[in-house]
Amino acid sequence: MDREALKKEIEIELRNLERLAREMEGLKDRFVNKPDFIETRASGSILHDFYCGIEKVFERIAIHIDGGLPKGEDWHTELLLQMAHPIKGIRDAVISTDLLEKFKEYLRFRHLFRHIYGFELKWERFKDLSLSLSTVLREFKDKLEGFKDTLDKST
Repeated sequence: MDREALKKEIEIELRNLERLAREMEGLKDRFVNKPDFIETRASGSILHDFYCGIEKVFERIAIHIDGGLPKGEDWHTELLLQMAHPIKGIRDAVISTDLLEKFKEYLRFRHLFRHIYGFELKWERFKDLSLSLSTVLREFKDKLEGFKDTLDKST
């Protein structure tokens, strides 16, 4: 895959992530203090999809720039760590250490969401992730703009 195609795939994923952020903002407007059962489940689903979209971007970079995805049981965590570190002669770090720490929380939530029933979700445990989703997405988009600029320079 050429770098232009990779940039287009990243743009598609960013549009999907922006849609999720708009959905979360619309959902937040519906509840004042604590969301009801359906809003809690919807928020959880949006957070799950959000991290999955982040990971899709990382997968594409790993496959097309880094030479492949990590292997093993902890490949999701390893992929996230891989994106926070530069690869000498290939690329700069895709995300900052600060963003890495934030994404670790979203990854933990994604794992939780996949392994419990929706009725077990506790709003208090993921409220901050929901409320900060738009801000975290803006930070990610800024980092990806810098990354895409380095793709332009290396073609």
